[in-house]
Amino acid sequence: MSPKYRYLYLSVGAIGLILLGYQIISNLPEIDPVRVLLIAVPDMLFVFLAYKTYPPGPESKNGRSFSHRKVSNY
Repeated sequence: MSPKYRYLYLSVGAIGLILLGYQIISNLPEIDPVRVLLIAVPDMLFVFLAYKTYPPGPESKNGRSFSHRKVSNY
């Protein structure tokens, strides 16, 4: 995905999650789970889209993006 919208996705997702927290705190005795899901799902989608815009990490020889160091026991 193009990194051109990374900050837009991050800002929309962060603002949505902050507003979700405000909704939960302001309606604490009677929390409506359907309303929480309707607010949280689009926020998680925007955070996921922001995650998908990051470039892939350096590839190692085995095709994984992380490598383990072999520790010897002396």
